[in-house]
Order: sequence, then C-alpha cells, then structure tokens
Amino acid sequence: MSTIVALSYFHRKIGPLVFYSYPSVMLDDQLSIRIANIMDQTVSEGFFTHSFENKNSMNFYFEIHSDWNRGNKEMLMISIILDRHTSPEIEQNISTLCTEFSEKLQSNEEIFTAFYVNDVNNFDETDKELILKNNSSIKTWVKELYWATLEETREKSEEEKIAILLNKEHIFSTLKKLSKGPITLEGLNEWFNEIFPDLNFNDLIDLLAEKQFIFINQIGIVEKYILLVKEVNAERIPPDSVIEYIDETPEQIERELIDLLIPKVQEYFSIYENKSKKELEEDTLTLFQIISDARKYNVLSELRNGLISKDKLPKLVSKRTLDNLNTSLDFLKKYDVIEELKYKNETYIVLKTNIQITTTFPEYLRKLLPKESKPVVAKKYIPKNR
Repeated sequence: MSTIVALSYFHRKIGPLVFYSYPSVMLDDQLSIRIANIMDQTVSEGFFTHSFENKNSMNFYFEIHSDWNRGNKEMLMISIILDRHTSPEIEQNISTLCTEFSEKLQSNEEIFTAFYVNDVNNFDETDKELILKNNSSIKTWVKELYWATLEETREKSEEEKIAILLNKEHIFSTLKKLSKGPITLEGLNEWFNEIFPDLNFNDLIDLLAEKQFIFINQIGIVEKYILLVKEVNAERIPPDSVIEYIDETPEQIERELIDLLIPKVQEYFSIYENKSKKELEEDTLTLFQIISDARKYNVLSELRNGLISKDKLPKLVSKRTLDNLNTSLDFLKKYDVIEELKYKNETYIVLKTNIQITTTFPEYLRKLLPKESKPVVAKKYIPKNR
C-alpha cells in the first residue's frame, strides 16, 4: 500500500499548489494537480475526505497568520493519500493527526515565512534565515506526519487483533472463568455483575459469540449453558537470536552480545518456569497489553528482526511516537521483554523474551479428543518494505 502526505498552499499569483510532499517521488504531476483542485474547491476549515479513481484522500484545510500575504493569512491544506478505502475509525485517527499538525503550524508565528522559499533571494539576510529555517521545519513535520500515518493505517497482524480483544480485564477474566468448564448463562451473569458491576454483560456475550470464543447451548426451555470453544494464551519463549545461535555462527558483534544475553535469558526462564498459576495469569494479561499497544508492539516487531543500537531506535518511529519511546522501553525492560547490553561504548537493545500467542481447544474439551491437538500460533506481523 502506498501512502503520500502532501501539504498544499494558496499561492497569491498562481493559486493552489502542492508545497511539499513525502515521499516526494510518489507524487506525480497529475496527482499533484488533482490535490490542488481539491483545495481550490474547499471553502471552510476542517477535515473532509475525497475519492478519485483508485485513490482516497483525507484532507484538512486550515489557515495560519501571515505578515506577508493579503488578508494577513496563508491558506493551507494537508492531505493523506491512500490507494485504498479507510474505515471511520482510521479517518477519525487521521483527523486527529491533521488537527495536531495544523495546531503546530498555527502556534508558530513565523512559520508563514516558509512558503516564500521560492522567492528567498528577494529578501534580506535576516528574512532569508527565517525562511530557510521554517521551510526545513515544515518538511520535518510533514515527514513526521507520514510516519505517524503509517502507524495508524497499517493493517493489524493476527496477534495484534487477538491481543486488542484480550487485553481488557473483563474479557480476559471471563474467558479464564469459562476455561474451567461450562457454566449456566445465569450463573456467569451473576459472577460478572459482581466482579464488573459497571459493564454490560449482554454486550460481552454478544462480542464473545461474534468472535467465536463461546457457544451458547440451550437445554430445555429455560436453561442455557455457556461453553468456551477457543482458548487463547500468551506466553514467553526464548528469542530467535538465542535459538539460532546454537546452530549458526553470527557476526562477531552479534556473537559477543549473544554471549552476554544467554545467561540472562537462562536465568529468567528458570524463574518463569516456576511461577505459580496466578502469577502466569497476571503475566499473560501483561503480554496481551504489550501486543495490543502499538508503541510497544512496534519496538517488539523491530527487535524480532535482530538487535538494534539504542541510538538508532528513534529513527524507526514518528516524532509523535518518539515522545513515548523511552516510556515504552522502560516498560518492556521492567517486564523482562527487552535487555540493554553494552558493547564497545555502545548500548544495544535486544529481546530477552519473545511473546507467542496461541489458540487451542479448552483443556476440558481436549480431554475428550482421541489425540491432543497442537496449538495454533498467531501469525507475527511482518512489516512491508516502505
């Protein structure tokens, strides 16, 4: 899927023009004209969508103060162009990103100077400096919006979809309750209302039935039983880098770092294997919360591909996500998902424990099967080349 972010402005002599786009090589002349035409037809500030051919654009028209233009304002439009249709949820998220982008420009009283970069030689040295500085800032902000857009619009992996559902405590606890065996609908209702009095039981049952986690079996005219038919678990496994080390000879730097990591992994799993059932359940909920959090999951996905220098991690996320990167790293380190290793005055981030989500028949159903079925492992998210 191709994604383009374009910032347009109203040139006082020519009319609407695309000022800057990213990635720039993806915006051809024809598409640039189409975007300019969209801006030319816009009459009020705000967010709106527009479709043409096989493209879908989400646009936000706004104005900023200007000392150099008629009416003391510059008319701008930020556009997100995708080659697929989007859901209302994605459109709402993109609208929020665009609003934040417009507010960033509106809060800078001198940012209007950036739009005079093509006439920079007509200004004195002080204004030239302002123009070039603000032009650079705007280009950086457009790039940041692009990366934030990718985070919002990329397709969720199967393990993310599962985790987003299971990270909610009332759903997680209900499925754990049902994993012990069938229970009457009335009995489950009483239990649920006692533990989660502020939540709607019928909404929960409808959701679990829709996602095919449960089956409602009616016996006679009145009595109904709830049966769990799909059990989901999140567990820790040793990272691939440690497993592959047994059979392969990695590069020198990786080999020495893995030599530092292996004792830490072994020590952790010796403790993990002896955790109580309650401790494992609490840990499982934490793992679902990690997978369902886009910021933490992005870090996890990158580290699944190999170790990363801590200095390079900020380049893998948008500015919007960068603000929370250190918080995510601290969380993942606290819960033993990652480890920081020092090698030749450089700090590397590596996976200490990987996370695997599996779906199986509940144990009480597996006992009825002639041969125990193997768990189904949710597919990991493999990022596409950008």
